[in-house]
Amino acid sequence: AKVTGLDLANLIRKQDKNVYIIFTTGHLEYGLIAYKYKTFDYLPKPVTIERLLDTLDRLIDDIFGDDTKFVRLDNNKTIIKQDGILYIQKDGVKVVFHTDTRDYETYSSFKKILPQLPHQFIQCHKSYIVNIKKVTDIDMMNNSIFLNHNENLKCDIGPKYKNQLMEVLNYGNFSNTLDDVNNA
Repeated sequence: AKVTGLDLANLIRKQDKNVYIIFTTGHLEYGLIAYKYKTFDYLPKPVTIERLLDTLDRLIDDIFGDDTKFVRLDNNKTIIKQDGILYIQKDGVKVVFHTDTRDYETYSSFKKILPQLPHQFIQCHKSYIVNIKKVTDIDMMNNSIFLNHNENLKCDIGPKYKNQLMEVLNYGNFSNTLDDVNNA
């Protein structure tokens, strides 16, 4: 017996009412029927990458709630959670995102990445952007920031960025934008 997507959706709904179901079909009438099974979305064929990414963004927001934000890399092929990022490092023409679980490399620049990031990310050096929420120790004598209670996870503090970094750490003052520092 051949099982259709609609049959499968019906079986899934009988087992679990909270599973996310996304239909894709070239036949509009099936898409309309699909909503009967409380589907999350319907993607008409041919599926475009923009439409798929939009659906995935909404799905991720729905699963993790509005507090979770993401950064897109590699022309949107990779999506990483902002709160998982420890620090971001400029390495020649590449930018490396060091996260709780692994590193992600992309060809980009701080200028392109900074506007995507929330205020908890502060540029502390010409080659480093640090997630303030991951900082566990700061050694001002040696101009080093340590992350996640790990002495091997550290970023340098550049003289150009030291005052702004201290203001953020002491007063939580994020009003001095990175552009002000970069254009000084």
